[in-house]
Amino acid sequence: MGEVKLSQVLTSALKVFLSLGLLAFILHQVGWEQTWASVQMAQPFYLLAALSLYLIGVAVRAYRWQILLTALRMEVSLPRLTALYFIGAFFNSFLPTGIGGDVVRIYELAKQSERSAASVGTVLIDRATGLLVLFLMALTALFFSYRLITPALAIAIVLLCVVAWCGAVLILKRDWLEKWGLLQVISKVRQLEKVYESVHHCGPRAIGGALAVSLIFNALLITVNYFIALSLGVKISLYYFLLFIPIISFLLVLPVSLSGLGIREGGYIYLFAQAGVPAHLALTMSLTFYALTVATGCIGGVIYALEGIYDLCAKRMGW
Repeated sequence: MGEVKLSQVLTSALKVFLSLGLLAFILHQVGWEQTWASVQMAQPFYLLAALSLYLIGVAVRAYRWQILLTALRMEVSLPRLTALYFIGAFFNSFLPTGIGGDVVRIYELAKQSERSAASVGTVLIDRATGLLVLFLMALTALFFSYRLITPALAIAIVLLCVVAWCGAVLILKRDWLEKWGLLQVISKVRQLEKVYESVHHCGPRAIGGALAVSLIFNALLITVNYFIALSLGVKISLYYFLLFIPIISFLLVLPVSLSGLGIREGGYIYLFAQAGVPAHLALTMSLTFYALTVATGCIGGVIYALEGIYDLCAKRMGW
């Protein structure tokens, strides 16, 4: 057990070191003076609009999660799920992975419902439907804007979309998994089997509803990034955001850095360079978006602290 904990600590430390190292390198290459100057020129109106839409997006994602939970007969109120999303955002901002908040959401919901497998299954579908719709939006935009980007990037978008959707269909097709022997592999691990059953039992209606809500959320996400760009005086085609944000979102899911720091900034600089955006402005766009996520996480931190105080008082007072 001690060796496992030491390994986890070392892995986390490596991710933090990688994130800070990448960010320091990028700032050195781009120039922190130019970056700071672009931060100071940001227009508050667009930033406030971006923050407002981002906060609305939290409630939209909570509703998406509720659709999946209801399909498994888990009745949880929308305010509670919204609070859990804010709390998840807090841990996402400060844990060395982009999915740390998902683990916290699973833990808190499982503690409340005592259905851990269902909690894991719905969170996985919740996360997956968001990415699936993002990739589909990028693929659709690609048909109208493929000339805006390099052929290599266009191929990457097509591959991401095809692989993601084929993987999703494969998971939901129980007979295919059984035919290829994959279901037997899953059944060997009891907890994994329970999670798969939860995913399968959500059903096409709930998953379809989650996909529809994901379309709304992703439209908000792309608009948030568009407003951030406008706040910095970056005026480029909306197609660029439809093409680039899905790729950046995919990079953030990879558990290789602290809340995506360094990875996200590199992605913004590399991708938006194809739209003619100077590196210092692309970097500022990325850092501004990160600031929105941290601000949202701080709200979650306050909620988490208040819940902890309430639970402690309730325990002492015998409520």
